Amino acid sequence: MLDKRTTNLLNKINELCAEGSYKIVETEELLACFSAKDKVDTEGLRHMLGYLCDRKYIDVKYAEEGVFCVSPLPEGRMYFENAQQAKTDVFRRRRDTVAMTVIGAFFGGFAGSMIAWLVSALF
Repeated sequence: MLDKRTTNLLNKINELCAEGSYKIVETEELLACFSAKDKVDTEGLRHMLGYLCDRKYIDVKYAEEGVFCVSPLPEGRMYFENAQQAKTDVFRRRRDTVAMTVIGAFFGGFAGSMIAWLVSALF
């Protein structure tokens, strides 16, 4: 999993390179996706780009003074789809757990009341 800042950067690169090809972007353009409280500078941006490149989320063709040529790789484009799928899977498991708990509680209560009725009817 990526942290919030790296996820924002990957999302920005995916937006800029929507057609999937290489795009030349300036440092300021990439830094614009961060809020002031993230406190990301040029050096931090370079580290995040290196991290994404090492993990095969993006490809950096070249990096010069303030200019990068980047392209998202298939893994980088699929990251957000996989994250959404994971959220959906968690929701489904939670829903199934709640449904089984309710059904089990109903049948347990029904069986308990039937046993109580039988005991009171026989004695």
